[in-house]
Amino acid sequence: MNRSLLDSIEAAKTIGITGHIHPDGDSVGSCMALYHYIRSTYPEKTVQVYLEKPADNLMVADGFDSIDSDFTKPETPYDLFVVLDCSSAERFAPAKELVEEAVKTYVVDHHMTNTHFADDGVILPDASSTCEVLYDLIEDDKINRAAATFLYLGIVHDTGVFRFPACTEHTMQIAGRMLTKGVNAQQLIDDSFYRKTYAQNRLIGDAVARSELLLDGKMIYTVVTLDDIAKFGVGPKETEGLIDQLRLTKGIEVAVFARQEDIDTYKISMRAIEKVNVASICASFGGGGHIFAAGCTVKGNLSDYITQISAMVLLQL
Repeated sequence: MNRSLLDSIEAAKTIGITGHIHPDGDSVGSCMALYHYIRSTYPEKTVQVYLEKPADNLMVADGFDSIDSDFTKPETPYDLFVVLDCSSAERFAPAKELVEEAVKTYVVDHHMTNTHFADDGVILPDASSTCEVLYDLIEDDKINRAAATFLYLGIVHDTGVFRFPACTEHTMQIAGRMLTKGVNAQQLIDDSFYRKTYAQNRLIGDAVARSELLLDGKMIYTVVTLDDIAKFGVGPKETEGLIDQLRLTKGIEVAVFARQEDIDTYKISMRAIEKVNVASICASFGGGGHIFAAGCTVKGNLSDYITQISAMVLLQL
C-alpha cells in the first residue's frame, strides 16, 4: 500500500480539500469520501472541503452543509491541501490561491493529461476513477458508510455504471467492498445517475430531436443554448446526462454536446466508443480528460469549433 497520502495527512493539523470546477460524481465523490475518512479516522484534525455547489443528485450522504462554496480564505494557510480529480491548476481555479498558499500540496487523479502541479501525489491514468485511486491510498477497515457511499458514487459515475473500458476487475472488487459497508447501490444509482425531472426529460428530448449526424453517421452533435435552459426551467448542471444519451446512438463513434454558458462561451463534452481519442481533441482547445471521455470550454463561433472537431475526428476514423 502506498502510504504517502496517509503520511501527509498524519503530519498535518489543518487540511483543505478541493476538486474541479463544475464538480461531477467523481469529483464530489472523491472529495467527500476523503473528508469523511479524515473526520472519522483523525477527529483531532481540521478539514475543510471547497467545491462549487454540487448538483442535488450528487448529495447522496451527509456532509454537504460543510462544503465552502464561497472559497473563504482561512486565517492561516493549510498545512496540507489535497486536490482530487483535477488535471491542471485551471481545473480548480476558484481554490487556486488557497492551494498555492498551503505548506504542502497533494494530488490524487486519473487523468492522462495531468500536469503534475502538486508537491506530491498519485496519478493513475488507467484507473476507472479518482475514487478508485483514492481507495487504494486509504485503509479499507477505516472507511465508514458515508465515505463508502461517496467512493461508490465516483466509481459509478466515471464508469457509466460499470460500462466503460476503464472498469476492471479491481474496480468491481472495490465497488463490492463498498456494498459490505452499507451502500444502497440501487437507490444511489437510480437517484444520482438515471432519475430525471420532467423538465430535464423534456430538455433532453428536445436536444436529441435537434441533434445532427455528421461524418456519414459516425458523429452526433447537439447544443443546448441559454434560451433552451430558460425555456425548460432547468439549471446548467441538469444537462449532464445528455451526452450519455447521445453516446448510445447506434452506429456513431463520437458524441459531441455543447452547452452555452455565455453569449460566446460554450462547454463542450465529448464521448467516443473505441476508435477516437477525444482527450487529444479537447486538449487542442485547452481542455482534457480521458481517451474516450473529455471536455473543454471554448469562446467564439460554435459552428467553427464543430467544423474543427469534425475534421479532427475524421483524421482518427
